[in-house]
Amino acid sequence: MRLIHNRIHKQMEAKRIENEGDITGMQRWTLGYLNDHADTEIYQKDIEQEFKVSRATASNMLQLMERKGLIVRESVSCDARLKKISLTEKAKNMVAKSDADIREMEQLITKGFHKEETEQLKHYLDRIMENIGVAEDCCGRKCKSGAKEQKNHNI
Repeated sequence: MRLIHNRIHKQMEAKRIENEGDITGMQRWTLGYLNDHADTEIYQKDIEQEFKVSRATASNMLQLMERKGLIVRESVSCDARLKKISLTEKAKNMVAKSDADIREMEQLITKGFHKEETEQLKHYLDRIMENIGVAEDCCGRKCKSGAKEQKNHNI
């Protein structure tokens, strides 16, 4: 298992660096959150609550992301103090490329597997997640919720 983990990690990390450059894990999670909630107006307060960070931390991160051309913050008509946060095309492309890289890796992992074998692999992976009591939420953060709640993996 360690060899498989190391190989997958090495390949995915190389793709991440190629696609995303110098963005941090927190910035990556924020991009994913904004992408997943693209149909909702998101404000700094939502980022603070979602990631349980201080106002200063969220503000600094969002300013940096804005300077990198990943997000735009626009005032809303109902309250000039509020700034709606949206992804730029650059960020949308990064998220799409990252998703494509994940799908590509999953296809590589299951290459040559019959459909039944892939389903069996998913079953075993779910059991492993239950056994260790760790799942990942949509943003890739570890949480203690059990794998039964985390069923939207692509393999």
